Amino acid sequence: MRFLGLITGLLLSAAVAAMAQAVPAVANEPLVRGDAALTYHWVRTNAQPGDCGCFGLNGGGVSASWNFRPRWALVTEMSGEYAGKGSSSGNSLTLISYLAGVRYRSSSRWPPRTYVMQPFAELLAGAAHSSGGIAGAAEGTTAFATRMGGGIDLPVSSRFAIRVVQIDYDLTGFRNTVNDHQNNLLVAAGLTFRWLRK
Repeated sequence: MRFLGLITGLLLSAAVAAMAQAVPAVANEPLVRGDAALTYHWVRTNAQPGDCGCFGLNGGGVSASWNFRPRWALVTEMSGEYAGKGSSSGNSLTLISYLAGVRYRSSSRWPPRTYVMQPFAELLAGAAHSSGGIAGAAEGTTAFATRMGGGIDLPVSSRFAIRVVQIDYDLTGFRNTVNDHQNNLLVAAGLTFRWLRK
């Protein structure tokens, strides 16, 4: 649990530091109106209490954002992750999440050159649905979920960027007969398309 908090804190600190050092936007650079991203997800999670060991889930997500301020955007995301044999019991687990929130980006303008790193930080909240034997008491139920973290986009053309990395602290509140919450680590990467305006 402390490890997840440490990773999240380090990522947020790095994102804030990079944003503080961002180069001011040039007047003729195009503004970013919003983006859509398709990402691969790997989630590190723990088995239910009494069943020792952590395991990973694989999946993906689709997100979209709309800039309502120069550096701020509203974000929605839907994702799904799956583990076929997540614990020593050999049971499966599927998590589906529906989240929305805000994102802060280092610049609202597309870089004048490609291959200029653009860090961001975000906070999302919503609901997650679990199914599969590993879910135990939470199988087939929906619970509160939130993600806090950030990442780095690397523009490769006038419209496309590679989401080099995204790391989020992923908290869910499924029933587990002990403390009714799960501290997860989400690592993602993928492709982003941005629509621009002058």
